[in-house]
Amino acid sequence: MRLSDHEAAHAIRDRLEPVGRTGLSIVYAEKGNTKTVLKAAGFWLDGEMYDHAALAEDTSNRFKREAALYEALGSHSCILKCMGVELMPNGEEAWALRLERAPHGNLREYMGRNDAPAMSRRIRVAVDLAETMQYVHDRGVIWGDVSARNILVFDDLQIKLCDFAGSSLLGTYPDLLFSYEPRYWVPEPDEEAPAKGTLAMELFSLGTAICEITEWAVPYGLIEIEELQQKLMDGEYPHITENNPVRDIIQKLWRFEYGSAQEVADALKMVNTI
Repeated sequence: MRLSDHEAAHAIRDRLEPVGRTGLSIVYAEKGNTKTVLKAAGFWLDGEMYDHAALAEDTSNRFKREAALYEALGSHSCILKCMGVELMPNGEEAWALRLERAPHGNLREYMGRNDAPAMSRRIRVAVDLAETMQYVHDRGVIWGDVSARNILVFDDLQIKLCDFAGSSLLGTYPDLLFSYEPRYWVPEPDEEAPAKGTLAMELFSLGTAICEITEWAVPYGLIEIEELQQKLMDGEYPHITENNPVRDIIQKLWRFEYGSAQEVADALKMVNTI
């Protein structure tokens, strides 16, 4: 029997632990489960869904697609573990994706709660990111949603990439489903920016991610979307402090002067040994 909204709210508080949500999905854990979370279109209680994510559509195929992306990526120390899809009783429709639980949330939230570590440690995080992106690309995947929001934090500032729901996979899913968040867009007219889903755009966004990590600050700061859009139209890039030791690497990425994420990782390592 379906619960009333009031009853469902109480049941969710008693049995489930919300972790995060977007317009496309809600991430939550069963109370007491510290190891895994469920990424679903809503909160599921006894075969019924409550509080449906506003923009979630065709969720069964979306969850199956993301599970296939994780499978194609295989096991990697800096990629979130996926345990597969949760299926409806009919054994066909997927209602959720079960994922490894990150104890410290995503990197952007983590940066907001914690003081910046030494720059050498931040650069090591950037190296981990660049090398993992090279691994992703080597597996025929374009992540397509590079962002500190999609980098999860584990103990000792270990990072793991997540959210491959809209990624492309060579020979299977040729097109991205979504675009990068606006803070990671090229701040130029659309006709001058590389197409989404290309390596060039992926490496540009890697530059913005490295900027966010080393500056330990959200690109463009905490501003409203209208002001952000104006800055992008004006061709304004995120701020980099003059003494940031990887400033040149970030700017070279923004000028599309690197051919691979591994080249970036190697350059970052050179800086970190000086």
